[in-house]
Amino acid sequence: MSTLAQEILISELVGPLSMHFRRGEAAYQNLFSDGRQFLFAKILRDNNYEIRNAILSKGHLLPFEQQQNAIELVAHLDIWLELWEHLAATKAHQPEDKFSFESCKYPQEAATSLKEFCLALCK
Repeated sequence: MSTLAQEILISELVGPLSMHFRRGEAAYQNLFSDGRQFLFAKILRDNNYEIRNAILSKGHLLPFEQQQNAIELVAHLDIWLELWEHLAATKAHQPEDKFSFESCKYPQEAATSLKEFCLALCK
């Protein structure tokens, strides 16, 4: 990969994804440490939406192997976001309300590979 291509990849996709991955991990920790409050679930939802949109709009910049990982992650996020929206629409939630639902299996291997790729390029 040329230096210019790598710079574009980092500025257009990998840098933003790295920030969203770290923010998501913090939101996930807060969600489970504070009794699954709606406030933290909404932050996680917003973050997952941004990850999904970044991959869909700029994922073509990734190397092929990472594109496959990104597709697996987006497939999970598509389902997760739909389930989240369905539950959120059931009532007007307050920030401190408990908010929890069963989701689909997280693609741990694909997500970890993509996160490690992003973090390695951003160092």
